[in-house]
Amino acid sequence: MILAFALVTRRVALSDLMHTEERYNIYVGDERKFSHLTEEEYFSLMEDLAIEYYETGSPHPKKIRTEILRNY
Repeated sequence: MILAFALVTRRVALSDLMHTEERYNIYVGDERKFSHLTEEEYFSLMEDLAIEYYETGSPHPKKIRTEILRNY
């Protein structure tokens, strides 16, 4: 009985983790440029920033920081 309870508890915990949606903030230097992005928006924007860097040399990747927001 205890083993069955432990398995159900573990499944519920894993299910909760899978349904947790993360959001992202992107900073360039100390300035927050983009807020509360979905994962799709985040990856699209990071691709745009990479293209911009290779075309213009700015913003430098070392100046870009991501903040991950969980359970906001």
